[in-house]
Amino acid sequence: MKAEDILAEFRQTFANRHQLGRELKQKGHRIVGYVCTYVPEEIIHAAGLTPVRVLGGEGETPQADAHLYSNLCSFVRSAVEGGFQGRYDYLEGLVALNACDHIRRLYDVWSIYLKDKTPFTAILSVPGKISENAIAVYKEELEDFQQKLENHFGTKITPEALRNSIALYNATRSLLDDLYDLRKSAEPSITGSEVMEVILAGMVTPREQYNEQLKALLEALKSRSPVENADDRVRLLVVGSEMQDVDFIKVIEDLGGLVVTDDLCIGARYFRCLVEDGDPLDTLARRYVTKNPCPRMRPQEERIRRLKQEVGDFNVEGVICEVMKFCDMHGAAYPIVKRAMDEIDIPVLKLEREHIMTTMGQIKTRTQAFFESISLGV
Repeated sequence: MKAEDILAEFRQTFANRHQLGRELKQKGHRIVGYVCTYVPEEIIHAAGLTPVRVLGGEGETPQADAHLYSNLCSFVRSAVEGGFQGRYDYLEGLVALNACDHIRRLYDVWSIYLKDKTPFTAILSVPGKISENAIAVYKEELEDFQQKLENHFGTKITPEALRNSIALYNATRSLLDDLYDLRKSAEPSITGSEVMEVILAGMVTPREQYNEQLKALLEALKSRSPVENADDRVRLLVVGSEMQDVDFIKVIEDLGGLVVTDDLCIGARYFRCLVEDGDPLDTLARRYVTKNPCPRMRPQEERIRRLKQEVGDFNVEGVICEVMKFCDMHGAAYPIVKRAMDEIDIPVLKLEREHIMTTMGQIKTRTQAFFESISLGV
């Protein structure tokens, strides 16, 4: 099968994700949604359940607006609206965490007003610091989460089941690492928007099936032609808020950019770092606390170190920092990222956006000017 055909399958999978969820439920899958990359999918999977990422949709959010503060981000509004509209009627559970105040409000509304549609709800308390003490605290949180899953779903999560699930998800991470490695080339065979479509599909597809699709894609990419005019494009690192709008990345690439890597929770922050061998809950807690951090984690120096490493590994020429309106966490992190990139002479463009962009005019204008400044060495 050609790479284009496999990529089209990934694209269709995500576009039809709710239909897929209902079909999986009819086949006997018990599906649990989660809303952040700090939620360990392996524990859900080891319970015999199917984890899927809860994401936003398109359109207006009247019911969510009636239940949420006016200064909450549009991603949370869109996700909650999906719950009220019945798009997630195939879920038996929802797992959230204290990622930020916005996600916390999503959980509050969902667990109160959508409890009849989603019987199981749980929220995890993830430490905000990378340390040995934080890892120990999160292990206790995961033990409690495991017990809640077992009690509600009438199952037993054995160490063997956890190890098998860890191996399965580690395989995904290794395959995605291989996909990203292809983008280090001066003439990569896949664009940033295509990679985003691949990762989004994986978040709503049973993992066993997804891994096989990834293997097929990597094989097909070996004979695919390089991205058109790859040598003349500006190589970019994209960082920032919750991002599932493929068109945002596509517009940037249509203007002459090439997104070769990212620091997004639908991207590198999702899959970087394997779970090591050892006691399953110990190693899961360690991986999720120490993985590629988002701005909620301290110290910020670790995130900056990894960003600078990405710049070098992928030969990045510019950074685009996309910040969703009202996203205080990523908004506050922007000056830190900007200062770090200034230290290594990498230009940065900050773009404020909504969950789904209704107009791209200003973004196109500013991005094009950014590319021109890079080409001129300004």
